[in-house]
Amino acid sequence: MRCVALFLGLVAGLVLSSPDRALAQSSAYTQLTSPASAQNWHLTLGAGLRYQPDYAGSNDYVFRPRPIISLGKGIKSTWWSAEDDALSIGFFSGTAWRAGFSGNLLWERKASVNPALVGVPNTKFGVEAGGFVEFYPASWLRARADLRRGFVTHDALVADFKLDAFTKIGQAWTVGAGPRMSVVGADYIRTYFGPNPGLAGMGGLLQRYNAGVHSVGAIAQVTYHWSEKLSTTAYVEYKHLVGDAAKTPIVRTFGSRDSVTLGVSASYAFDLGF
Repeated sequence: MRCVALFLGLVAGLVLSSPDRALAQSSAYTQLTSPASAQNWHLTLGAGLRYQPDYAGSNDYVFRPRPIISLGKGIKSTWWSAEDDALSIGFFSGTAWRAGFSGNLLWERKASVNPALVGVPNTKFGVEAGGFVEFYPASWLRARADLRRGFVTHDALVADFKLDAFTKIGQAWTVGAGPRMSVVGADYIRTYFGPNPGLAGMGGLLQRYNAGVHSVGAIAQVTYHWSEKLSTTAYVEYKHLVGDAAKTPIVRTFGSRDSVTLGVSASYAFDLGF
């Protein structure tokens, strides 16, 4: 964990030690993020590969693919895109702010695949759907909040709060880093960490779970722009489980409250011409 903290600190220090770059971007920043009619819709498509825990709180790591779909209006290079932003469609934008649809895919989980899950319910493939809003108090700083509701897998509300500092290095490189916090409803904890109903000695459906802060952490990423449309990214994300989830047997006995996710991705932006 120390190496991850050191890496995050180095990236954050690099970003925050670049006031000249921030000032240089400020003059064009307001113009580029204003809702001018000349700005077109951009569709960004891509794919990534993550090396991450098999499930939240797991000690077992797996490779997992990740789709990249983002639609927004404005100059593509203006808005900051973090690797944990999930599916985003920015329907509305103005001077230094943007808002729209936010979605997330939920993976199936079975005890037959991982024996550590024998004490918790199996979960189906599902989705989370809702909205996001992000605000840029400075040309190098983004604050974002996502609020989604689960469907099929769980029916709880999930809120993600993000703060990112970012900057360009030369013409091709972009780096960014920032803290994260996730707040979830009680049914989310019950679905992913609660015992099977009626399981002897585990409390079954009588177990009560509380909504609240689910995890805290940070992410750092480095992007290389091969052209204005094509880019590749490498990133590292740290997450620490808190609240009721961290107290459950699936985490305390068979897993860990701390996890690190490594990932790479490639994406291509299309100018839709309208």
